[in-house]
Amino acid sequence: MARSYSAVMALTGMVVVLLRGLKDGAGIDGTVMAAVCWMVVLGSVGWLVGIIAAQTVDESVRTKIEVELASISAGESTAETTA
Repeated sequence: MARSYSAVMALTGMVVVLLRGLKDGAGIDGTVMAAVCWMVVLGSVGWLVGIIAAQTVDESVRTKIEVELASISAGESTAETTA
């Protein structure tokens, strides 16, 4: 998930800077350098967001599974007690 977020944000940042440079008629050297810099910055941000998102999803799924297993376990112990 982190890799996907990183790639999407990096490419989006690079395309935005390149299109802005094309619109403004900026020089190719400065535009490409700025695009690569923003690609690195936004790629890093996307990577961090992806890691946080993956951990959030993993924790949520783990919690739901633990609750389900606890309810199953409680149901089995109740059934054994009444039998």
